Amino acid sequence: MSKHTGIVGWRSIFWLLGPSVVLLLGLQEYLRAGSAPHFFLHALMGWDVGMILLLAAMRVGRSPTRWDGWVPIVCVLYAQIPDFLYLVGPFHRDWMDVFLFHVSLDEILPVALAVLAPLWVLLLLGYMHAVQRA
Repeated sequence: MSKHTGIVGWRSIFWLLGPSVVLLLGLQEYLRAGSAPHFFLHALMGWDVGMILLLAAMRVGRSPTRWDGWVPIVCVLYAQIPDFLYLVGPFHRDWMDVFLFHVSLDEILPVALAVLAPLWVLLLLGYMHAVQRA
């Protein structure tokens, strides 16, 4: 039997998703530039990597905390660094793939979105399950 009640699970989801509100500021800029799919592409990639990191840490014994939501945000911002650089001048280059495959994902955007979105859902469900078991 889980030692967490449903409300504790929802609180954990709030702590996980809450910090993502800051991404809405960035979304406004992407919308203004007409590149919303790029925002979602790199946001999902960062979120997926962040969730994998959290789940891996929980697998080896780390307990969920209210700070968990900042891990995916940091990963999202890391994935978007080439776009921030683009705002000040330099075009995307192949070496920018060190930022969570930024350039390569741009080249396969529709396929990448079709894979990353369901993966995000699965990882979120996995996180919820792990929190309930913690």
